[in-house]
Amino acid sequence: MKNAILSTLNYRILIIIVETLVIFFVYKTYQVNVEVDFFIFSIAIVFPLVFSITSAYQRRQDSIIEFSKFRNKIIDVSNLMYAVNGFKKEDYNKIFNVLLNIQEEFLNYMINGNDPEIYDQIRQKRKDLFKEIVSYKELFNEREKDSIIGVKNEMFLSMEKLNGIKLHNTPISLRRYCLIFIYISPLLFNTKLISENQFQIYLGIDIPVSVFFSMLISFILMALYNIQDYIENPFDQKGLDDLKINALKISNRENLYE
Repeated sequence: MKNAILSTLNYRILIIIVETLVIFFVYKTYQVNVEVDFFIFSIAIVFPLVFSITSAYQRRQDSIIEFSKFRNKIIDVSNLMYAVNGFKKEDYNKIFNVLLNIQEEFLNYMINGNDPEIYDQIRQKRKDLFKEIVSYKELFNEREKDSIIGVKNEMFLSMEKLNGIKLHNTPISLRRYCLIFIYISPLLFNTKLISENQFQIYLGIDIPVSVFFSMLISFILMALYNIQDYIENPFDQKGLDDLKINALKISNRENLYE
């Protein structure tokens, strides 16, 4: 719980709080009064922010589904190899190790990589894997050939979908728009709080409670933006809600000869 709350705190929170306090006291000192309806927040900030968070959350859910499919197809390929009559243990281990190697390089790319050439190398290794499997085609009957090719294609498709999720974020323009308007927002709601004397309850000091509500609004808006930013990339292993890659990936324990 503590880590979840602290994860929303960063330099943006500090900037927006300081900005809010400065604008509040400038407005109060010089009696700045700008007629602004709070309804503008629903249109200019809240709706785009909610849409952005929903989009990032959906990307995370899609990545869980596709990674599960990718994992399952690796198991299916190894199981099919194991079930083929005449397929030797050393040949099975060779294919299984290639699958693990492809998985490891693919996951390293998903976590740290942005270079398209790295993913092209992974695609080449996938192609080499298929050639390796085909080299044993005399051991397969027609049904086994169809099954292996079908499972292989589904595994490769899941990798492409995961790469697509990684490359295509929530629209950058929308996220930048939300961030800009959050920074602008203290200029709008501070004048409303002051001019209408909302929450003007003094607590024994010469600072109205409205300054607390002013900071609270800024904190909530920026914290929501930070949450969206953290769940935007479910692969980088930096957020609390990222894909649990180490818990999901295939290990040598899945080897049927172990």
